[in-house]
Amino acid sequence: MSIESALNQVVQQAQAAQSVAPDDYKDPKTGLLMCGKCHTPKQYHFHNAVFDLGLVPVMCDCQRAAHDAEQQKRRESEREMLTARRKAACFGANDRKAAYTFDTDDRANTAATNAAQGYVRHFTEMREKGRGLFFIGPCGTGKTFLACCIANALLDKGYTVKVSTFADIANRLQGTFDKESIYDDLNAVDLLILDDLNAERDTSFMQEIVFTVIDNRCAAQKPLIVTSNITPSEFANPDTIERRRVFSRLQEVCIPVEVNGKDRRREAMMKSCRDDLAFLNT
Repeated sequence: MSIESALNQVVQQAQAAQSVAPDDYKDPKTGLLMCGKCHTPKQYHFHNAVFDLGLVPVMCDCQRAAHDAEQQKRRESEREMLTARRKAACFGANDRKAAYTFDTDDRANTAATNAAQGYVRHFTEMREKGRGLFFIGPCGTGKTFLACCIANALLDKGYTVKVSTFADIANRLQGTFDKESIYDDLNAVDLLILDDLNAERDTSFMQEIVFTVIDNRCAAQKPLIVTSNITPSEFANPDTIERRRVFSRLQEVCIPVEVNGKDRRREAMMKSCRDDLAFLNT
């Protein structure tokens, strides 16, 4: 079959498949099929020095707009599905952390919130520098909340993020012989968030895991965010050799951000107790 015959066959198939609406009409001057809605051609006379394929079906303006809208809808759906998968990989089954966003921030700690939002805005530069944040302060002040707000904002931008604790990492390491793959997974993401440093068991095994995770990330020049209940003084003057090794590495790559204020978890718990007590007394 010649090239012209093959092209003609394709055109004939397209012509047979072309939809013709009841209000479509033929242009008396050009002989082209016109759309009855937008009054633009549904056909094009294709010819050049080599081929004359006659009237070739094309999309009119309203068909093209509908097609573009459908493509945009498909792309948005694919992006939402990809973001959902990334969020599942980031937070696991922790739906509570997955719901933390800047939209729900009460800005009780304005300086810390500004630092977190600024980190998202400048993440491209921070990632290139391998620079992260170290949220420190008392229990319940919103350190984990802000770290997860950053995670969700970056996930929405298409980055990969992992939120974990050293206890979770230790459990994974103990459950496999291929420990190197665990460390590789932690290094594969654009941003690693390590929650609640200093809450893990104070054993040589655990302290070695803490140092290895942080040191590997630093060696790869990839950013990490860490949260901890330690004080600025404890961060500047660690009381053990193990912590000195860890904090020294963090001081090299993380910007300390103090998160102070009331214990929100305790306030929420007390309010819940008061509400429940009031309900019981009804």
